[in-house]
Amino acid sequence: MVTNSPSDISRLWVFHRLPKLGIRFSRKKLDALLRGDQSGAVFNRWFVCGPNALGMPFLPGFDDTPGIVRFYARRTQTGWECLVELFKEGDYRTKVQASVLVAAGHILICMPQTALLYIRKSCDFIKAGNLRFVPTYGRPPELLEDLHETLAVLSQTIYWANYLFLMCGGPEPHATADLEKAFRRDLPVGGPTSALLRVH
Repeated sequence: MVTNSPSDISRLWVFHRLPKLGIRFSRKKLDALLRGDQSGAVFNRWFVCGPNALGMPFLPGFDDTPGIVRFYARRTQTGWECLVELFKEGDYRTKVQASVLVAAGHILICMPQTALLYIRKSCDFIKAGNLRFVPTYGRPPELLEDLHETLAVLSQTIYWANYLFLMCGGPEPHATADLEKAFRRDLPVGGPTSALLRVH
């Protein structure tokens, strides 16, 4: 159930910006996120708790009054605790999705060094999980939502690594160099597979 609470509003702020942040989820996961489902039955509860903290600084009326600061601190603490739990699990794609969202959130609040840390984590998880672009030709089948999630988060890891280098004075994106080569080799931009990278 979605209410007008700051937690729900901040989570929905992130929910509506997922395409701009480059994250794609299956319809089932999006529904769970929209409902604020923290059961863990669909996906890790961080994706409900974490966006609460990520979106709050952008809400109208957010300020540094003691009540707001305490509320934000509690939500942030819960988000970090959930992230630690998530990173202990074995689903590397989920870890990469969370890392990219955390990085994007810190870029939005002008904390590029923290964003860089989580892009590096994303690269480590990609390597550990042997995640890769899969050459696919023609129109992607309707049921390949898992593939779409993977393509989106791998592509966005490359994007944010380059953004931090070009726009924030970060280090050259060596960690994503091989991944970018695979992107250009396996999914040529403008080719028949480019539809897979569209985030709706």
